[in-house]
Amino acid sequence: MNIPSITSLGLALGFATFLFASCGEKDESANADPKEGSGGVEVHLAAACPAGEGCFICDASKRDPKRLWCTEHDRYEDRCFICHPELKEAGRLYCTEHGVYEDECYLCHPELKTKGDSEGPKTSSTAPPANVLMCNEHGVPEAECAICQPQLAAGLKPGESLKIRVASAEAMSKVGVGVSEPETTTASLAVEAYATVDYNQNQVAKITPLVGGIVREILVVPGQTVAAGEPLGVIHSTDLAESKSRYLSTVAAMKLADLQVARERQLAEKRITAASELESSEANVEVATVDLAAARQRLMNLGLTEQEIEALGSEGRPTSALTLRAPFSGTIVDRNVAAGERVEPGDPIVVLADLSSMWIELSIPVREATKLAPGMMVKAQFAELPETVISGQLVWIATAVDEKTRRIQARALVVDPPASLRKGLYGNAHIQIGEGKSSLAVPTGSIQTIDGIPFVFVQKEPALFAATRVQLAPGSPSDHLTAIEGGLAPGDQIVSQGSYILRSEFLKSLLGAGCVDD
Repeated sequence: MNIPSITSLGLALGFATFLFASCGEKDESANADPKEGSGGVEVHLAAACPAGEGCFICDASKRDPKRLWCTEHDRYEDRCFICHPELKEAGRLYCTEHGVYEDECYLCHPELKTKGDSEGPKTSSTAPPANVLMCNEHGVPEAECAICQPQLAAGLKPGESLKIRVASAEAMSKVGVGVSEPETTTASLAVEAYATVDYNQNQVAKITPLVGGIVREILVVPGQTVAAGEPLGVIHSTDLAESKSRYLSTVAAMKLADLQVARERQLAEKRITAASELESSEANVEVATVDLAAARQRLMNLGLTEQEIEALGSEGRPTSALTLRAPFSGTIVDRNVAAGERVEPGDPIVVLADLSSMWIELSIPVREATKLAPGMMVKAQFAELPETVISGQLVWIATAVDEKTRRIQARALVVDPPASLRKGLYGNAHIQIGEGKSSLAVPTGSIQTIDGIPFVFVQKEPALFAATRVQLAPGSPSDHLTAIEGGLAPGDQIVSQGSYILRSEFLKSLLGAGCVDD
């Protein structure tokens, strides 16, 4: 191969012209001009680039985002024979002077310029290279290595994947990684909604005193389960003491009136007293009866039970203690006061809730509300409970649009919820409105999210797994299965147990712990 002798600057400018001429034809092979050792000459002058705004060597935005770039030598990795000499095709002559294949070197072979555009060079920017660039550290294609190239995960489409090679299949088995095939099932058509957990407000009681006083003691703590009628706290109230005294006075007056009317009847029978005296005594009994009933009712209004009222006569003297009791069985979910505080009628002391049922408050797009009806099944999931699906029944749909959210509010009732379901959890819900098409389903726990994108790990070899992006189908066939709309195929060996371990391996690479440059 002979080339006319020219100055170094002339060679540089001539080669730059060659590079940009082929760049205008979208021929990347002329731009990615590899050199071998130190025997080649490579010059690219951005200021002389005839493309105006630069070719893909000058302008990174023009590079193929699906191909890795060698920043050290300014070319695609799959054309950098300095870093990867194994990629050079043995059957093609190589121009070491200009750093390209002989059949691409227009400087040595100007007749190549006369060939039509349809023939072009043998390697184009859109065609994959003849030899795949491999990650020698992990034994997978470099463009598919999740450990070395984790940033590529964000651009994957459903069904595309990155590979993760682990130390051994035995190591995965020891830490609990297990695989199974996806099931074929029929997913339900569903309406999507935001979901927030709340107590069943029909089964919540704020325990308040009906009389003012000083808190003597609180007998329960949040989280404690109590039975109906169990004491919750004691209030010291002078008003209560006065009401008890008034009741005891009416009891004594009633007894006296009964004795007097009995005596007047005996005297009337012996004609010793006038009939008017008997009538007056009987009237006193009626008045005493009314007063006793009123005093008794006042004590009941203050929170005393029938048994406590009946026992007042044995106290000797009226006390000021008012015991607050649980109106039903449930769990103490809040406590608002401490001993020594003064409370007024209506001030909440503790909050009692029956947790045998919970509410899921739903927020639904207005356009979807017409598809809903009470009685439909609701399935909700929350980020804090990744492997739990909460099932309930739609019981209420608002008739007006919420002014703040411009959405329709609805409510689902969950009976016998798991103990892990807590008030305030926020997540997503599917309201099932009908049966859908047949699809694949995987265990809910096998789905892992990375930057908000759902992935399923598929075993390709005993020690090789593919982090595969999937498309979730609306609705779930069961509490423990999630329907997959796209990304998986029947027979795939999905990681159904311990998928979080592979997710951890992937996340380590995002933190810079994946690979080490040689």
